[in-house]
Amino acid sequence: MRKTLYVIFLLCLSMLAVAQSQPQGNKKTRNVAKTDATSVNHRKISVQYTEGLKAYYSGNMSEALKIFNGILLDNPKHDASHFMLARIYTDKQDVREAVDNLQKAIKLDKNNIWYKVDLADLYLQMEDYPNAAKLLEQICKEKTNNEYYLYSLAEAYLAMKKFDKVVDAYDRMENIIGHNDELTRVKVSIWLYMNKVKEAVGEYDKLIKLYPHNVEYYVKAGKVYQSNGMAAQAMSYFEKAAELNSNDPELNFLMAQHWEQQGNVEKQMQCLMRVFSNRNVAMSEKSNYMRKVLGDVLRTKDPKTIRLAEVLTDTLIAAHPDESIGYASKATLCSMQKKYNDAATFFEKSLAIDNTSFPIWDDYCYVLNQLDAWDRLVKYEKDLNELFPQNARMLCNLGLGFLFQKNADKAIEYLMQAKTFAYEKDQLNVIYSALSEAYKLKGDNAAAEQWRAKAGK
Repeated sequence: MRKTLYVIFLLCLSMLAVAQSQPQGNKKTRNVAKTDATSVNHRKISVQYTEGLKAYYSGNMSEALKIFNGILLDNPKHDASHFMLARIYTDKQDVREAVDNLQKAIKLDKNNIWYKVDLADLYLQMEDYPNAAKLLEQICKEKTNNEYYLYSLAEAYLAMKKFDKVVDAYDRMENIIGHNDELTRVKVSIWLYMNKVKEAVGEYDKLIKLYPHNVEYYVKAGKVYQSNGMAAQAMSYFEKAAELNSNDPELNFLMAQHWEQQGNVEKQMQCLMRVFSNRNVAMSEKSNYMRKVLGDVLRTKDPKTIRLAEVLTDTLIAAHPDESIGYASKATLCSMQKKYNDAATFFEKSLAIDNTSFPIWDDYCYVLNQLDAWDRLVKYEKDLNELFPQNARMLCNLGLGFLFQKNADKAIEYLMQAKTFAYEKDQLNVIYSALSEAYKLKGDNAAAEQWRAKAGK
């Protein structure tokens, strides 16, 4: 698009040169010979300039360079030729020469916006940000309705770390294009980088004034205050947001965080229950938070936190009875509480829905080990063979399951497979000990002793 505009602009220059070459009427007596000579010279330059354009756009740079330099020998004030030379040198990556020619073109025609835009672009390429900003300010004053020039101006000020002026440039952009969420986000980031929290929130205040019923802006404003340790200010925005939509998921997560910091578990629980009972909230968000709560239970053993985890896992299961994560979370909590029978039951419910997660299988096996109930694993023989055919731990667990069922041959089969894929000494010792028990069960005491001796090494 921009190249097309350049072509139109250059053709206009060419036509202007022709028009200027025509003799104008004058009440005063003209020097006909002088006027005719000037007119002929103008026409000659116009033709040359057109030929130069043809050479340039056909890719014949050396010919174009020769033509435009020739024009300037005849007429040093031909600004359009300087402009084209600048473009040629830009293409040749000779930025210094390009800048020199653009400066000359601007000196000859101070009102030509294209010359200034190209020169500003070159300054940016050269990382000469002060000159770029100075020129772009001029351009933006002349063209007050072009957001692209303001964006370039912001780029220059950002490189100069003049952050207030960056924000000002973005504000001027929004005066042209209207509200833009991405611009607001960038402005907020800049204010926060300067540690100006109130100014950052002020960006959302502007939007709240425009859209007083949009919960999102209250939530984002509160979030800025909350992340900067200003809880009271944050809560004032959260409360206004809750008046508009008390079920907003992000709002409730943030309010839960607020009440957790205040040590009010009951109010934290109320906020989280609104999220966890909402089937429209992505399960990934809920499961991520559930992992956090379970981590808190493991770390603190705090009764209030355990109660929170119990309520959330129950709410999760009730809202999503067809999702495995709720049952798995409940099973993990029961395991932490040493309620291993309940844990095994909930793990089995989770596996009935989705049996592809190795961590869930691993936790289930831990619970079976605590219950000394490896025989419960045998019913999953087919699943485990398909999912983990070369996993030493799972093959060993299957072997233990059959050993507990007094099925020595099947136990030996899986334990021998497990030995093939096991490399750690501790794991091999478990396999050797189990093989010793399996051969003892078969009545082969010699083999049993052989494997027992291996386990002792």
